[in-house]
Amino acid sequence: MPSLLLGSSAFAVEVTNLYTGKILVNDKSQKTRIKAHKWAIEQVLSKVSGNNNILENTVIKREVLRNSASYIRSFAFKTDEQGRTFLVDQFYQTKIDELIKSVGGSLWGRRRPNTLVWLVIEEGVNRSIVELEQYPQLSEVLSQSSDDRGLPLLLPLMDTIDKGAIYSSDIWARFEEPVIAASIRYNVDNYIMARMRYVHSTKGNNYQKGWLLQFQLMKQKKPLLTGEFNGEQFSVIRQMVNNIGDYYASEYAINSEQTGADNLELTLEDVPNVVALTKAEKYLKSLPPVADVKLLQVNKHQVKFLLDLSGEVGDVIRALSLLSEFEKMKDTDEPVTTLSIDEQLNNLPKEYTDETTPAGDNASLLNTTGDLANQVELVDSGSSLEESAATLEESSVSLDPEVKAEVKKKTIFLNYKWLGK
Repeated sequence: MPSLLLGSSAFAVEVTNLYTGKILVNDKSQKTRIKAHKWAIEQVLSKVSGNNNILENTVIKREVLRNSASYIRSFAFKTDEQGRTFLVDQFYQTKIDELIKSVGGSLWGRRRPNTLVWLVIEEGVNRSIVELEQYPQLSEVLSQSSDDRGLPLLLPLMDTIDKGAIYSSDIWARFEEPVIAASIRYNVDNYIMARMRYVHSTKGNNYQKGWLLQFQLMKQKKPLLTGEFNGEQFSVIRQMVNNIGDYYASEYAINSEQTGADNLELTLEDVPNVVALTKAEKYLKSLPPVADVKLLQVNKHQVKFLLDLSGEVGDVIRALSLLSEFEKMKDTDEPVTTLSIDEQLNNLPKEYTDETTPAGDNASLLNTTGDLANQVELVDSGSSLEESAATLEESSVSLDPEVKAEVKKKTIFLNYKWLGK
């Protein structure tokens, strides 16, 4: 359960197991394996799309029932430290994505919000903050549920620092200030304040006998989602995680319907060297709405990319909002400030144009029909962008004619600032 132990050094984090299904099995028989393969592909479809309801689609049901094996790249049985056996399936990313797209589903990229879970459980007269060492079973359920949905969820360490900063009563009463202060060290996007108690009697309330879990998903002092679930202890935790997963997916999952109408030219300011340039290109290629990335222009510390879109430009903005390395900039005649997603989307209409501006005389046009990494080998990784561009230009690297043709299509212009290293 490493994902529940330590906070990340970044905010939104990259989930690496989206196309991996992991199913607990009792034996290694063929009958068990066939069932587990079907459960594994359902798990992956839910994680990648961010939507459990996709499993109710008729086409998805048929593929899961009849063709699960054709999506599996490899599989193996693995045993953990507790002696439990799991069937671990590795699926083809392209095939899974194509299946989701074929039914009009959404794709949720690897970069996902990092969330800290402050959960207090009431047992008799005692209220305790749930952490791994004291509550291993609850921690395991939370870990498995978060893995099933592809959600980066953290439990607090509850070490001497946490114990000196926060009390169970702060979380139970939803006092935001101490919870925010205690969450800072974990570098998370959002946090959850949750409380769980056992309902012994149904008299005078609308709950059934069993555990009651009430939670708020918060961004600083702003409530993003509120909910409550009543029932078996492990079940209410799974329901909370699913509810949060549905919320995040509704905000960040990208509609997979092909638009094919627009390109996007993204200008990136303050890019210091080729290493940063390569990192920026890698991030852009990882975005679900982006089918391809071509490097158009390098001029001092400014870089221009041409993004071939398989989704809407608004989806690109939503995806970039989860990357701390990119900051959306306003027009040059306005103060440069960080914009909310809604503000960015509202500004889009005035950023449409029919044709891109020709590159300046001092700009270096780079051929990126191959991988940028192959060209980076030509230059010193510590060189400035201007020096690197000159080296590449001397190596007879020029803009591919097909790229020029793409630029002349209707293109959307966006301006971002690079904040990465």
